Amino acid sequence: MMTALVFQNAACAWRCWYCFVPEELLKADLSRSAWFTAAELVDLYRQIPDSPRIIDLSGGSPDLVPEWTPWMMRALADAGLAETTYLWTDDNLSTTYLFDVLPPDDLALLRRYRNYGRVCCIKGFDGRSFAFNTRAAPQDYERQFEVLQRVLDLGLDVYGYVTLTSPHDDGVAHGVADLIDRLQAIDPNYPLRVIPLRIQVFTPVEQRLARDDARERSLLVQEEAIAAWINELERRFPPDLRALPICDVSLRTRPV
Repeated sequence: MMTALVFQNAACAWRCWYCFVPEELLKADLSRSAWFTAAELVDLYRQIPDSPRIIDLSGGSPDLVPEWTPWMMRALADAGLAETTYLWTDDNLSTTYLFDVLPPDDLALLRRYRNYGRVCCIKGFDGRSFAFNTRAAPQDYERQFEVLQRVLDLGLDVYGYVTLTSPHDDGVAHGVADLIDRLQAIDPNYPLRVIPLRIQVFTPVEQRLARDDARERSLLVQEEAIAAWINELERRFPPDLRALPICDVSLRTRPV
C-alpha cells in the first residue's frame, strides 16, 4: 500500500455528483480555503514525520492553476527533494490552460522532470452519461479527448481513470467500445493505463443520492459498464500485455 500527501485546489469546473469533495470546497471560497505558495506547501510536507514519498496535486481541478505543477517541481528541487519525491497531478480534462498559459520553459520542465506522472479522468462513456455525471454540456464529452491528445503529445508519463456511471442501461456495451476506440485512436495502448474507477458512496455522495433514483440506478449500470470494459480489453489485447503493471505499458509518445 502506498501513502500520499494530497494538496487540493479548491476550485473545479465540473460538479460531478459522485465527487468525494463537498461542493462548498469546489468554488474557491476563501472562507474555506487559503493561499499558499509552492514553497510553503513543500515546507509543510517536510514537517511531516516519515513523510510519504508521493505528493498528489488534486482538487477540484489543479489545471485551473496550470503554473502549480511546475512551481511545485521547482520548489521540490530547491528543497533537495526532487529525486526522492514522486509528484502526481490529477487532470479532469476540463481546461486547456496548461497549453494556453504556460510558457515553453514550464512545458519543457514538465517533460524532463523525472519523478512526475499525470492521471487524466474521463467522465462517462458517451455524451449523455458525461452530462449526467458532471452537470456540464454534453458536447464537452468530445472535448475531453482533444485535451487528452494534447497531454499525451507532450510525452508525459500519463495514466487514466474512467467513471462509467449512467442512469441509462441501453447501449452500454456499444458506448464502452466506442470510448475505447477513441482512446486507442489517441494511443493504441493507452486503455491499458486506464483504470475504471468504481464509484463508492462516501459521505458527500450519500447526501447527493438521497431521493435521486437516477443516481442510485447509475451505480448498478456502472457494473455492467465495467464488465464491458474488461471484455473489450480481453478482446483487443493479448494476455501478456494485459498482465503488465500499468507503468510498464508503453505509449507511442513515451516508450518504456
